[in-house]
This record gives sequence, C-alpha cells and structure tokens, in this order.
Amino acid sequence: MLSWPLVRYVLMAALRDRLIVSLGILVAVGAALSVFLGSGAFIESSQFALVFTAGGLRFAGAVGLVLFVVFYIRRSFENKDVEFLLSRPISRSSFILSHAVGFSLLAIILGCVIGVAVCAVVIQAVGPGHGLWVFSLIMEYILIVNAALFFAMVLQSAASGAMAVFGLYVLSRLMGQLLGIASVGNESPIAPLLNGIMNIVSMIVPRIDLMTQTTWLVYPDAQGEIGFAFIAIQGVIYTGLLICAALIDLRRRQF
Repeated sequence: MLSWPLVRYVLMAALRDRLIVSLGILVAVGAALSVFLGSGAFIESSQFALVFTAGGLRFAGAVGLVLFVVFYIRRSFENKDVEFLLSRPISRSSFILSHAVGFSLLAIILGCVIGVAVCAVVIQAVGPGHGLWVFSLIMEYILIVNAALFFAMVLQSAASGAMAVFGLYVLSRLMGQLLGIASVGNESPIAPLLNGIMNIVSMIVPRIDLMTQTTWLVYPDAQGEIGFAFIAIQGVIYTGLLICAALIDLRRRQF
C-alpha cells in the first residue's frame, strides 16, 4: 500500500526546491543570532539564548514545512502530476499515504536538526527536558505537515491552504489562553454560549499549546503530567484523522 518510490520522489522534490538547504541555513543563522543576542543580556544570558533559539527556530521550521507542502501539492495538481501518478499502478490510498510518510520524514529530519541546534547553543544546560522537547517538536511538525496536506487537497488556492494551516496552528497554540479566559466568565448574556463553543472547539483541535513548551528547556520539572505518551497519542490520533480526511477528499474527486 505504501509506495517507496513515491516517498523518495517527495524527498527529492524537497532537495530540488532547496528546502533542506534553505532551512539548514535558517537554523544556522537563527542559532548564531540567538547566541549573539544572549551575550548582551545582563542576567541569565544562556537561558535567554536557549529560549530565543527554541522559539524562533520552532516557528520558522513550521512555516517552511507548511509552505513547502501546500505549494508542492497545488503545483502537482496544476501540472497534472497527480493525474499522471494515479494513471500508474498507484492507488489513491497509496498516493496519500506515501505523501504523508514523505512529508513526515521531512518533519522528523527538520525536528532533529533543530533539536541538535538548540542543544548546541548552550551545551551545559542540556537536561532531561530537552529530550521531551525535541520529541514533542517532531510530533508537532508531523501533525502540521499532514494538516497542510489535507488543506492543500481540499482548497484550490495555495495561499488559502497555507492560511488555513496557519489559522489552525495559531488557534491550537492559543487554546490554553482561550480556555482560561472562558473559565473566568463575564456578565455578557452570550458568555455561556461562547464558553460552550470554546469548550467544544478545544475537544476538536489538537492541543499544540501543551506541546514543545520552552519552559521544559529551562525548568525540566515544569512538564507536569505531560509526557511522551500524551504527546505520542495526540499526534497519532490527529495525524490519522487528517490523513483519512485527505484520502476521503481524493477518492471523491473525478479525474
């Protein structure tokens, strides 16, 4: 069911589009800039550099992956590559699954590179929280690349697909704050309705706000009840749902 030549084709497309080189340069520049800015801090310069590197590279990597996946899929439709591949002995299920695996491998590679860069910035500060942070970053990237695959399949515009993924990502990152605001309550007559809607939304979207927290890098004990199992289960469930949704959309298409 999985087509390894198609997975290799996706990875070669990333090399052809200079994605790996571009993100590698971005990681190197971001890490160097973080060390430079951290050296100017009066107190806790190493912690400042560590947090700045982790937050900046995490966001930059997510943007790069989303843009690559969305524009790759839309370009494949516009150039009739999808119709050509499906005319070969490749089923639609194999097409979606192979692309999901290819994009996930890119997410794993980038997550590992960023994890190494974050650890290299302040080597003496590496602790048990770094392992959980890197694992969570990889699962987060796998989730968003498959979300990008789904929205790129559903929406006809690359720009709208990218904006939809970014909207989901921002909503997932702010879900904790939104639930905190909803729990406080106010005197508005529609407050109970809005609170109920927000609680329902929180059960639908992934809780990325609980993943890849920079506090784990500085304070390893801050992870609380969040561990490898929670991150893995959430990533697998939502990734599976997104792949199934993309497959349903492709099977409904008439070529």
